[in-house]
Amino acid sequence: MNITDQLLDRHFKGQCTPEEKFAVNAFLTQIDEFPDHLLMQNEWDSIGEAALSPEKSDQLFDKIKAKTFPKLRVKQWLINVAAAAVIFMAIGLWYFNQAPHQPKPKLVLNEKKQNQKEHVIDWKSTVNYANSFEKIELPDGSEVKVYPGAEVRYTQPFVKEKREVYLTGKAYFKVTKDKKHPFVVYANGVSTTALGTSFTITAAKNSTTVKVELHTGKVSVKNIGSDLQTPVFSSILKPGDILSIDKLNNLLTVSNGKSAKPVEKTVAINLSQAPLKEVFSKLENHYKVRISFIGEDVDDKFFTGTIYLQKPLDSILAEITELNKLKLTKSGKRYLIKK
Repeated sequence: MNITDQLLDRHFKGQCTPEEKFAVNAFLTQIDEFPDHLLMQNEWDSIGEAALSPEKSDQLFDKIKAKTFPKLRVKQWLINVAAAAVIFMAIGLWYFNQAPHQPKPKLVLNEKKQNQKEHVIDWKSTVNYANSFEKIELPDGSEVKVYPGAEVRYTQPFVKEKREVYLTGKAYFKVTKDKKHPFVVYANGVSTTALGTSFTITAAKNSTTVKVELHTGKVSVKNIGSDLQTPVFSSILKPGDILSIDKLNNLLTVSNGKSAKPVEKTVAINLSQAPLKEVFSKLENHYKVRISFIGEDVDDKFFTGTIYLQKPLDSILAEITELNKLKLTKSGKRYLIKK
């Protein structure tokens, strides 16, 4: 008899004739592999009428189970991997949202370099190491005689709102006229401004004196320093005038030829974080008095402001001591300051 799938199906459902049952049982005892599609786990219990030996039944069930459970294990492994991936992505997204966003280093670096380039100053400097003066011409056509040991510096481009030159030592200037661009020379805390003129400035590096001599035209001379040695002033010079500043003695004079005319005594001193010891010493020299104090009481004391020297010394000292919570006593021309 030909054993077909339909016959095997009817056999497990108990619908075969006795002859068909006999043929199917004979077939089942001879095969080693049983077709998976003919026998499902939920049909196993219905094979009650099949005359199989217990050993053969166990063998067939083991084969069916071996083909089914691996598939389940593979599916479970895939589920585990997928779950782990989801958890990992969730943690990554949480961390990204919590971490502060940093700017791109490359962009910051480029911006920094660009800002640095914008602040670069191109200086042109001339130093005279010879024994005689050296003549140079500035970009605007002005002539400068640089005397031995002196240095002249200026920025490039030279002509901006002002034509500015920085001098150390002695130099003669013959300035090209340009009313729109004042010519300014800075030397040892003093500025000399001209539109078109000729003058000589002497301002040695370590000297306490500055001298400005006007040859032609007109110039404005004023201080730009803020230390104790720089008096506050502003003077207009005429041809032949020589302005002299003595920082050591705080004196300012203007002479013309043989006749010297003292300029009004320095009227004010600008101070910025000046130690009180230096302030008291300067006031002693100016007012010709004695100011005593205990060192440790004023070591950490400073003064910032303007002292007008036409005021009485008593008033000046009273203001300084009050600001610094100090006590002031006077005996004749002697002053004592302490806590």
